[in-house]
Amino acid sequence: MRVIHIVHGKANPEGHNGISRVVYHMNKQEKRLGINSEIWAVVDNARSHFTHHRDEYVAVECFPRVRLPFGNHKIIDRLIAEKDHIDIVHFHMIWFYDKNIIAKALNSAGLPFIITTHGTYSNDHAYTGKRRIARSVYEIDYLERAVEIHLLTREEGSGLQKYGYNGASFVVPNGVALEEVPESRSKHFYSNKPYRDKTKAIWVGVLREDKNLRALIYAVSMLPPEIIGQLVVVIVGPDYHGNKAMYEGLANSLGVRENFDFLGPLYAQDKFDAIESADFYVMPSFSEGMSLAVLDALICAKPSVMTMGCGLNYYLDYDFFIPCEPYAQDIARGIESLFERRSDWQDMGDRAHALCFERFNWTAIAGELSHHYERIAEQYS
Repeated sequence: MRVIHIVHGKANPEGHNGISRVVYHMNKQEKRLGINSEIWAVVDNARSHFTHHRDEYVAVECFPRVRLPFGNHKIIDRLIAEKDHIDIVHFHMIWFYDKNIIAKALNSAGLPFIITTHGTYSNDHAYTGKRRIARSVYEIDYLERAVEIHLLTREEGSGLQKYGYNGASFVVPNGVALEEVPESRSKHFYSNKPYRDKTKAIWVGVLREDKNLRALIYAVSMLPPEIIGQLVVVIVGPDYHGNKAMYEGLANSLGVRENFDFLGPLYAQDKFDAIESADFYVMPSFSEGMSLAVLDALICAKPSVMTMGCGLNYYLDYDFFIPCEPYAQDIARGIESLFERRSDWQDMGDRAHALCFERFNWTAIAGELSHHYERIAEQYS
């Protein structure tokens, strides 16, 4: 079985781009299962093909962008030249017109492809600005050319139907790279902080508006005084268009500035130590495909407060998180509900941790994807 993953960029697993992390680990684990899995990327400013060796496990075949429907398309030429030795092409490209040109060429050559949409079409921003034009002009056509869509969550299927796609799909979630989670994690990351003895919630991500941090700040200001007095929300991640100063100003105007600590980005051991040392995770997003940050929290056995847009509603029976809607009053209600269950936090965290070993890990996920690759390839052989 030979699978070609097509991405934009070099699939850096250390960055903040969730798609890059996903594709890297997907490729790595598929290889371990014996699948001939490759990553082919269109790379900004590349003038010719070259191989980028990410590490001893993953190499990325890099090609120039495919910006126009005519011209010298090196990635397409190679796909067509090797099509008899490729079983399936797996797209992970979002909003780049390159993908439409490549997809049409694959259709013409009779080479089947699937698309992992990474929750993109379920988000409100799929209907704004240039994306709104893309939807009406070419985006749905791209989706419909795929033989199937790979969904990360069942909820994503509803988002795709709303967007305009009514074709076949299957569900396989994101996961944790278990071997990359430090076995030894500190519980004393905040020992030098003035709030070291307070209850600490943590959020990890990029400080973008669609992450709904504004509502989280309002939510904290609405909590009962006894919770406000003992809670600090730790915000981990890079700034985005100056939002950090705006959020700090909002917290200050609402009288809850001391309830937030904006740490900036953390990586590897530091990131896991920060999560391990927190008491619970909070995810206020309007919509997520399937957040890798949430999965990092689950493997660290943290109970969570998560909005219903976070894609884990079908795991409510596991009872590891409190669900809420993505507006301030309900996020506040969710935090209050979690505080009322403080005696259950350890058990909730243990269930979250167990779920990562049962379902949300790349070894299990690669096995599921292998089944779907074989199923689809058999249909088109």
